[in-house]
Amino acid sequence: MGATFSSASSYQQYTNDFELVIRATKDLEYLLEQSFHAPSGKQVGLHDKISHAQQTFGLTQDTVKQMRYLVTIRNKLVHDHEFNRLPDRVSFAKSYDSVEKELKQHLKHNKSSDGACTIS
Repeated sequence: MGATFSSASSYQQYTNDFELVIRATKDLEYLLEQSFHAPSGKQVGLHDKISHAQQTFGLTQDTVKQMRYLVTIRNKLVHDHEFNRLPDRVSFAKSYDSVEKELKQHLKHNKSSDGACTIS
């Protein structure tokens, strides 16, 4: 079972901020666990998974900062009773799209530079 990763334009189809944020961060979490071997489980949060990917795969500070922004917004939306809508939904969707693109490029680069033979 694999996740279907969407572009920011398809994330913008969601009119409900909760659905947009949860779907994007679920995809981020799946990508970190499946492709970056981030630990999973109830005691491991998304910030922990980001730290793992940063330390293990040398992600750029900009990518890490964008991922932490996405997760912080998710946490506020889910846990802060007074925070019930995105300040800028287009910016959130574009941030996710940028992060996803950067992570996939990083994976592609690592696969092509690990000395193994790859078929595309």
